[in-house]
Amino acid sequence: MTTFVESLRRLYLSGNVTDEKLDSLESAGKITADEKTYIKEGGGPSPDPDLEGLRTFHSEVMGMIGGE
Repeated sequence: MTTFVESLRRLYLSGNVTDEKLDSLESAGKITADEKTYIKEGGGPSPDPDLEGLRTFHSEVMGMIGGE
């Protein structure tokens, strides 16, 4: 995929580009129907493994010290 489509996908998955915007870009010929489908795949951002690890660590430490 092009850099433009990859950027749109990241923006879409983060909630910064709407379905209406993708429809508009497709109507204008800036992206194809296949590219729009690709952009919308995944249904949402995937969790950041580093962030999930930090959350787990935080929970374990708080459990040890009697916090939260």
